[in-house]
Amino acid sequence: MFLDGDGGDRPEVIPSLVQPIIEDKYDFVIGSRTRGIRERGSMGAHQALAGYIIGTAIGLVYAVRYTDMCAFRAIRSDALAGLGMCEMTYGWNLEMQMRAARAGLRILELPVPHGRRLAGKSKVSGTLGGTLKAGIRILATFARVAMERR
Repeated sequence: MFLDGDGGDRPEVIPSLVQPIIEDKYDFVIGSRTRGIRERGSMGAHQALAGYIIGTAIGLVYAVRYTDMCAFRAIRSDALAGLGMCEMTYGWNLEMQMRAARAGLRILELPVPHGRRLAGKSKVSGTLGGTLKAGIRILATFARVAMERR
């Protein structure tokens, strides 16, 4: 189980993300903030747009459609171990989504509620510099994973 530590993800939703895995219906369940109810100010328009664009691009490459790159997700531990994750920065969630699609995991995207951060300002989405830095890293991750041998 993964979630952001800023308080925006709602831990009470964890059972709905984990249950499809426990029932052996899915291997990877990802939350979609864009499909869920969002507290005003919890997510910038640029974040929603980026999720849509990257989700569409993944669909073109792997025929799996995502609507978000939300960190709120659950994955079988054996499936995660088999993905060969190596990204250590802003592109880790995208890398997981791409590798899961490429591996043929059973994937479910569920709407999840999303709230505003409980404290502080995001160093990624809260500043132009952070947004640009993360955006470049995410695009580099997309290109690297898409170009890897299958």
